[in-house]
This record gives sequence, C-alpha cells and structure tokens, in this order.
Amino acid sequence: MFIVNISPRTAGKTTNSGWLSKALYERGHRVKGFDADHSQQWIQWHEDAKAVEEKAEGEGKGVGFPFEIVSAATPRFHHQHSVPDNVIGVVDCGHSENHPEITDSLLRVADLALVHMSPTSSDFQRLTEPMEGTPLKDMITRSAPLRETTVAPPAWVLLNRVVHNAGSTRAYRNKLKDLGWNVLTTTIPRNEEFANSTLGPVYDADDTNFGALVTELERKGLIK
Repeated sequence: MFIVNISPRTAGKTTNSGWLSKALYERGHRVKGFDADHSQQWIQWHEDAKAVEEKAEGEGKGVGFPFEIVSAATPRFHHQHSVPDNVIGVVDCGHSENHPEITDSLLRVADLALVHMSPTSSDFQRLTEPMEGTPLKDMITRSAPLRETTVAPPAWVLLNRVVHNAGSTRAYRNKLKDLGWNVLTTTIPRNEEFANSTLGPVYDADDTNFGALVTELERKGLIK
C-alpha cells in the first residue's frame, strides 16, 4: 500500500514522513520510502543520518533509515512505482500548490492520503480556499475516475506543529470537520526533537506521537 503525505504548502511533511516510516518499521511493518519532492530532502536526511552513524560507530557502519528510500519526484509516479502487498510505501510529496501534477499522480495510487496541516489561519486558508490553484479536497475527489477502484482514496488530516493545550487545535479540528474532512485524533506537537531531527538518525520513533499515529491508523483499518 501507499501512504501519501500531502499538503498545499510546507507543513513538516518530510519530518513526519521520516518519523512515521521509522515508527512503522519499528512496529514490524515492511517499509519503503519514496521522496517525491524535488528538494530531495528525505534522501538528504537519509545520507546525513548515515554519516552521523559512521562518525560515531566507525567506517561503513552507517545505516540511516533501515529501509530503501528512492527518488520519485515525477508526474508519472503512478506508472513508474509500485510496492508488493506486504510493503508500506511512505511517500513524501512536494507542495501540491507548486507541483499539482505530482500530487495528481500520487493520488491515482494512494491507499491513504495523509493531509498535513498546522492549526493556523494561513494553513487552513491554503488548504480550504487557496487564492490560486485547486483546493486539495477537490484534487482528491477528481482522482477517483483515474483510479483502478474509481473511488477517491481515504483522506485524513494530521494536525502538526501543535502547541500543547492551545485552543487552536480544537478550533481548527472543528472547522475541518464542518467542511467534511476526516481529522485524526493523534496530533504531532511542535517541539525541538522533531524540528531539528533531519540531520541525523531517528531512534525509538514508536515511543513518540508517531507510534500513537501508527496505532490509530491500525485501529481505524487504514493500514493494510
């Protein structure tokens, strides 16, 4: 299956993709990463993590992420990439407002679309009523006739960079639900551990909010 991480603009997708994929791996799932962002930040993170481990453990000891991550920033993703039934492909997508053609391609094969959003007015506006381009909900809907199932993929919003006990989390959760969005109970907090993690290896991801996210996805039947 493919878990596609999307958002109109920057919303911590690469960080979340890395931590989620590692939490899935630690939980016992087979994982493969796909860097579908032209910045190739996830692949760079993988290389940086290997370098950190090699420096600490000796020549040739670096692993980075313990699974393959491939470059996949192409509007032909749906033609060029697939995964076996027993593998979860975690896809880090570039901004949909800048590269809608890549997002469209990913949505043709997504088994789950995770929509990343910070509970802020700017992120909410870019998601629901952008000044230019197609709203992300419409992009998801229009993928249906192009998919093998002719049904749009399940889409769930993951609230990210959340401030502890802030009223904005509940407020934007309710706003999104009023517009028909599914919103996950699990949230990802704004903290230094996640914000500064993309220069080194990820350890014990299953013990963080990303482990809770995996549990919620499993309980909802969103992970095959």
